[in-house]
Amino acid sequence: MVAVGPTDAARLPPPGLDGLDPSWSRLVVAECTDGPRTFHLLDSMPEAPPSTPTVLCVHGNPSWSYLWRRLFAVPSDHRFVALDHLDMGYSERTGTLRRLADRISDLSSLTEALGLTGPVTTLAHDWGGPISLGWSLAHREQLSSIILCNTAVHQPEDASAPTLIRAARTRGALQRTTVDSTAFITGAFEISRPRTPKPIRDGFLAPYASAERRRAIGTFVEDIPLEDDHPSKHTLDSIAGGLASLDDVPALLLWGAKDPVFSDTYLHDLEARLPQAHVHRWPNASHFVTEDAPVHDAVRSWLASSPVATGSESPTEVQPTTLLDALGEPSRADTTAIVEMTNRGSKISFGDFAKRVDATASGLLATGVAPGDRVAVMIPPGIDLAVAVYGVWRAGAVGVLVDGALTPPQMTAALRSANPKWLIGIPRALAAARALRWPGSTIAAGPLTSAQELALNTTVDISNLAQQHAGDALP
Repeated sequence: MVAVGPTDAARLPPPGLDGLDPSWSRLVVAECTDGPRTFHLLDSMPEAPPSTPTVLCVHGNPSWSYLWRRLFAVPSDHRFVALDHLDMGYSERTGTLRRLADRISDLSSLTEALGLTGPVTTLAHDWGGPISLGWSLAHREQLSSIILCNTAVHQPEDASAPTLIRAARTRGALQRTTVDSTAFITGAFEISRPRTPKPIRDGFLAPYASAERRRAIGTFVEDIPLEDDHPSKHTLDSIAGGLASLDDVPALLLWGAKDPVFSDTYLHDLEARLPQAHVHRWPNASHFVTEDAPVHDAVRSWLASSPVATGSESPTEVQPTTLLDALGEPSRADTTAIVEMTNRGSKISFGDFAKRVDATASGLLATGVAPGDRVAVMIPPGIDLAVAVYGVWRAGAVGVLVDGALTPPQMTAALRSANPKWLIGIPRALAAARALRWPGSTIAAGPLTSAQELALNTTVDISNLAQQHAGDALP
């Protein structure tokens, strides 16, 4: 490995850091690729058997295991282990340049030294995400589940790299903001609202009191592969490509939506790569989502409810009659299903409603809607809205309902968060979608005039689709 600075021994954190119990800290020696190295870590059950369900907590940059302190404050059936990466926090300063592949290898060396055999849940934030996922791909036999907070594994081609990262990487700025000063650390907290309390900011700054101790903050930023020929690009691309093989692993994405670094763009990329993932998004939380939102509560709640995470088996359940099955019950075919109170009492029977739902589902499938797609529906309450929503469900897609009382900026935020692939709406909604650049291919809720089709750039309407494909076979 390339030498980049002075060395220093690992040490324990000083007493008195806000929220950190000194009894959680320990030093562990692991045999890494460049020899024995000493890690500082927090460990909630250092004497636990290796087979104890364990949550392996992996911080990013600029941070250390202090990020996960709240998880250690409440007793749990799980063992929590939170490391400081080498050259970060209170772990050994190796004086070498460690790339993404090296840090994945370091994490593997540490878990081997700890003797962890699983089941292991990985929990990671920021650039701890790729490191934890690299470990996960290499340890499938131990992996129980995955939890990620504001991170990324891929730079989408239609989006530029985060402005703050590009700015930090400019000539002269990297050394000045990450090593020579604490600007990179303090700046990360300045974007939180309300402002992170000073005792907590002091806790995050504690291991980085000198330029020598901050050197890895700079090399961590430099190791972000923004260029095609970057030494870590192949490693990151391999991790991104490998996530498809983890599609049977329970996953949870915990996201601060006001993060100027890892925006919803990266959340949606991870959702596509881990389609089984549950998502909890806090609209007002920023980059340090663990400080801005009750992430620790969400983690513990999810661990308690996830059968794989707890190692328990799900009981066999009797499959109930579905809502869609109930629509087609012959005994209620002629009874009224819906009455519109605002449209001269228009009504529809269960039998006709079921036929319209099936026809709508067939039309949606014929136009390209696929099971699992998110479909925004913006139609006033009534029969047409009910038919559209049930049709989306019957097609196996996911309905996204947008409250008409929201302001245009609020609607825009909601739709960009949901990121639907399709949007069914009345002309006013389709006009807003075009003007405000809402995501999703548009489908009109009813017939349009030629002028409307031209103005709205929409030629497909749901009623015509339903007529054309009524009677088509449904899955």
